[in-house]
Amino acid sequence: MQELPNVDRRMLAFILSLVLHVSAGESINAALDSARTVYAERGERTTIHIEPGTYREEITIDVPGLTMKNASRRPSIGLKNGGVDCDKNAVRITWYYGHGYQYRSMGDKINYGGSRMRLWNASVLVTAPDFTAENIIFENSFNLYVCDLEAADSLVDISQSDMPWTEKERPKKIMPVRPKEVGSTEVQKKAYRERAAAISFDEKATNAHLKNCRAVGRQDVLYGAQGASIYWEGGILQGSVDFIFGAMTMSVNRATIVANINGEKGDKCYISAGRSGSNEKGEKASSSRGMLFYKCHIRLADENELVNRSVSPKDSLYSVSAAVFLARPWRSWGETVWAYTTWDEGVLNPDGWSTGLIQKRPEFDPASPCPRSYEYKSQDGSAGRPKWVSVLRKPILPDGTKLKPKSWLK
Repeated sequence: MQELPNVDRRMLAFILSLVLHVSAGESINAALDSARTVYAERGERTTIHIEPGTYREEITIDVPGLTMKNASRRPSIGLKNGGVDCDKNAVRITWYYGHGYQYRSMGDKINYGGSRMRLWNASVLVTAPDFTAENIIFENSFNLYVCDLEAADSLVDISQSDMPWTEKERPKKIMPVRPKEVGSTEVQKKAYRERAAAISFDEKATNAHLKNCRAVGRQDVLYGAQGASIYWEGGILQGSVDFIFGAMTMSVNRATIVANINGEKGDKCYISAGRSGSNEKGEKASSSRGMLFYKCHIRLADENELVNRSVSPKDSLYSVSAAVFLARPWRSWGETVWAYTTWDEGVLNPDGWSTGLIQKRPEFDPASPCPRSYEYKSQDGSAGRPKWVSVLRKPILPDGTKLKPKSWLK
């Protein structure tokens, strides 16, 4: 490109920008196709303004410097009707694939740890740096409700012996038959629960910024690979089982954490599952940062966000009390920090942390199962936490790192 005289870098960045608009009923993927073409030619930053509505598309963000914004003047990330619908001013990007089921529409891409996984079946997969999103709902409906596209799809019988499984891909269990009625929330029950990410970030997804967004699902909702760096500002993170997980560096600043549990026997919520710093073989830790949760508030899902059909509302409140855990580390070297955390009364389990994912691993040390686990100024003063969780006296880690949301990512 020929250099422009007397133009500073900020003005140049403004000139080299592409703005696209997606109306309700149109395709976000079509806008991404346009963005890919223009970026490949001139390297322009792209902003996509999206009108409110539900967009059932499986999306890959592979354009560097892409921004997605809710185009409403009064943007919302609200849900309605037990999570089946969203507010009229909300932009919801969603898909329905989940682990344990092989849909016909997947073609020959095996969905069991094989070529179809898309980092835990992510509805939105980010594979490029500098992604920004504002006021967007990222959802995977697999563990929430049956959408119209899923109802129209069909399933491959995975019990067939002639399925082309590799040993890694072969299912370890046969999942129950899924309901076919559009809008059915039966799939919110534990029997159907499996891995189904709303949004995932691969190792190239550096410097991601999500402001006032919502990620919603049940199990494994938001994933980040080692190398990814994510700043989540405000908004809502909603799920139940290890739902913010991976080896990414992630800072969550002043978000609401919503526990999607409905009172079924044994239904618990593990918010984070970190494995930061591992090498490819998972043998040892490096100096990379893990996850910082800063001034977040934890509560249970309400009737607009999740259907509770297993018990009465009165019994439900009792049965889900103390059912939420801050962390269940994925690997013993995973770093997780919770600072200035608050929650609705009776929600958090006094232990707060669990070793359920690492107890059977060869590196497990009962005396020090996860030494990079920290809390600072919890609502209850970290009373009742396991001895292996370090309760900090100052907002500084032993290596001198200050607990500041933005600098955490540097």
